[in-house]
Amino acid sequence: MKTIGIIAEFNPFHNGHAYLIKKAKEFTGADRVIVIMSGNFVQRGCPAIINKYDRTLHALENGCDCVFELPPVFSTASAETFAKASVYFLHNLNCINYLCFGCEDNNLDLLKSIASILHDEPDEYKASLALHLKSGNNYPVARQKALTDYLMSIDVNSNIADVLSKPNNILAIEYIKALIELNSPIVPVGINREGSGYNSTSLNSSFASASGIREAFTNDVALDSIANHLSKAAFSSLLNEKEQNSLITLNDFSSMLGLTLLNNDSFDKFNDINTDLSNRILNERANFYSFESFIEKLQSKNYTYSRISRTLMHIMLNIHSEDIDFYKRIGYLPVGRLLGFKKSSSDILKHIKENSNVDIISKLSIYYKTSTGDIKKLLDNWLYCDSIYRLVYMNKSGKYMPTEFNYKIIIV
Repeated sequence: MKTIGIIAEFNPFHNGHAYLIKKAKEFTGADRVIVIMSGNFVQRGCPAIINKYDRTLHALENGCDCVFELPPVFSTASAETFAKASVYFLHNLNCINYLCFGCEDNNLDLLKSIASILHDEPDEYKASLALHLKSGNNYPVARQKALTDYLMSIDVNSNIADVLSKPNNILAIEYIKALIELNSPIVPVGINREGSGYNSTSLNSSFASASGIREAFTNDVALDSIANHLSKAAFSSLLNEKEQNSLITLNDFSSMLGLTLLNNDSFDKFNDINTDLSNRILNERANFYSFESFIEKLQSKNYTYSRISRTLMHIMLNIHSEDIDFYKRIGYLPVGRLLGFKKSSSDILKHIKENSNVDIISKLSIYYKTSTGDIKKLLDNWLYCDSIYRLVYMNKSGKYMPTEFNYKIIIV
């Protein structure tokens, strides 16, 4: 029996995700899919539009067999840390044969070449990177130029700028790099992304992006133009939350972020924030009035929108640089929070519990009471982040949301 691992956000689960799962099974011949999914906060530094339990249900109803949660400390991190935490977790389950992912350019050999360069960091590449950084380029641009220089020097001609400008390609490269670092037997499999681009808001293609669907639901777009891009259950969940004014957006966290900004005198202790960015935040915080407008105020040539959004999210969620360093030392994610599974696939959970190198959390309340040290530190931040999401949701919707201790695993 072969098993696919997928790293996802499903924010929300749409037809493009169903297509990826279907094609991954066809290509590999595997019949099981295990997912590690971002919880209530995602990699762009944003909240998930609907909660992680609804998204788990939609995944299980559409081809996935088991869903674990990637905690906020990693789900809101840079592409490299997001990828490493996810890949390390799947590797340590000791049951994954293939890692399948969507990418805009399905040239796996090129993606592997780039991943190898970034992992090995040849002297020529490092020298070129230093030169481009010294010339005033931000890190993503400097890296892109250094990769182009190096690949041309070894007679590999490719449009690296185009490849590295696409979000799924960037993540694919980081996934492969993590597999190389682990010397993992897991085989990477790229599935060509169909339809709208990752950041596109168009609903005209056969596969709309998650960004486009979120944009449509949070604005006055005719809902019949969205329905055919989602499963019936996912569309129903989103429509229900929209009708009750409880779809979660970044600006719903404005008050929480504003208060946190007032309560700190410096910000360089938080993840992904250097002294320069910390000073920019300090200088501008008197002008803060909303999450999104503050991102735009801080955005610059050297700091992209997503980078600023992530750093502000780290401030609000109290995620420090030393936390990331600490979790790296203990193997990123030594526990797996089970969000849901299919009854018909319960045997794979038994296999994981008997053979994996991670603790599986199926009853959070019981596990938390006995947790200590490193694990308790991870769980405390995890629960803190989910408590913020819960408070914001209840304040916006006027509806009660159970605590993490009261949610039950989704079983279909």
